[in-house]
Amino acid sequence: MPGQPTVDLLSQVPLFEALTRAHLSRVAALTEESEYHAGRVLVKRDDPGRAFYVIVEGQAKVVKGKIVTSQAEAILGPGDFFGELSLLDGEPRSATVVAATPMRVIRIERTGFRRLLRDEPDLALKLLEGMARRTRALLHATTL
Repeated sequence: MPGQPTVDLLSQVPLFEALTRAHLSRVAALTEESEYHAGRVLVKRDDPGRAFYVIVEGQAKVVKGKIVTSQAEAILGPGDFFGELSLLDGEPRSATVVAATPMRVIRIERTGFRRLLRDEPDLALKLLEGMARRTRALLHATTL
């Protein structure tokens, strides 16, 4: 079972901000660590979203175009994450993410996460509450 560093890393992800430490430990138990070489495509635009990633080491570039050698829209580094909505809806990816350097990430597969939500309704409610707070904050910020 992943330890405290994984729980601490997940606690920084906005999707999980409303979860208790106990809930974060349950989510952390779903994680698996993966390593990627520079140039490796982690997720591809328009593919179904099957996992969520948090970068532990290294950098990735986000590419909106279809060619992985395209200029990066964004550079992600340690502590950054992508694919969080895929945990919930499995919709197609909106961008391609490529390892810009050798990388180490933790990933959570959608199927295991959805099983956890079914088994832990309190965790699911906390997740929804956090998402509602973030949505309200975004709506409030855009109406100012």
